[in-house]
Amino acid sequence: MSESDQSIALVVPVWNDSARLAKFGPKLAEAIRDSGLPVRWVIADDGSDAPEKDTVSGLVESFCQVYPQVEVMFFDQRSHKGGAIYSAWDACPEAAWLGFVDCDGAVDASSTIRLIEEAVAAGPEGGCVGVRHDSEETPLKRPLGRMISFHLFTFLVHALVGVRYEDTQCGAKIVPGVGYRKVAGILKERGFIFDVELLFALEQAGHRLKELRIPWSEIPGGKVHPLRDAWAMIAGLLRIRRRAKSGAY
Repeated sequence: MSESDQSIALVVPVWNDSARLAKFGPKLAEAIRDSGLPVRWVIADDGSDAPEKDTVSGLVESFCQVYPQVEVMFFDQRSHKGGAIYSAWDACPEAAWLGFVDCDGAVDASSTIRLIEEAVAAGPEGGCVGVRHDSEETPLKRPLGRMISFHLFTFLVHALVGVRYEDTQCGAKIVPGVGYRKVAGILKERGFIFDVELLFALEQAGHRLKELRIPWSEIPGGKVHPLRDAWAMIAGLLRIRRRAKSGAY
């Protein structure tokens, strides 16, 4: 494969997240630059207000001083995390791999690079998903309540949908571009549950992705609230299950 055939589009979705991006962005810019990987870094703004957009534009200019291949895509209509990521991926038809990482830095910059490297090593049909797993090598820093909700949700994903990944919700994934383009037209979920549908659809299309355990730290102020969002996420799993049974995937 030529270098152009090995390009990676890495999306960082934001929605009024400039403060978090300001902390994580410089570290990511340095990590991408030092990796030597042909990464097209896209910041996907999912309908932030005007002052936030101005701030994000300024941040992108500063990141470009470290790593020039950074751009921002502004989407006026909010389509939620999955929608912003998919819109940005659709705008990168040349990329052999498509990825995303959350802007809060819970998955650090070096782990993001490791995920990309593992995906590239797996070849154009492969990819890599981050896994939050507490061990000495990959410490997991999160409150007990979050830990319990994670295990309950993972059980429901396995039981209702049949996706057997250890962690479907870690905020960093790299998928094969050819695989995403096969299934893009049938992906319906755009909210927090979009990861489950994406992984399930890719697996049904013959793309089982590598899993990589990585360190992870809970960052205060996250947008997912287990109690508030639990029913919506369960409803999303049931929708995926219903579509799967109808042969949609």
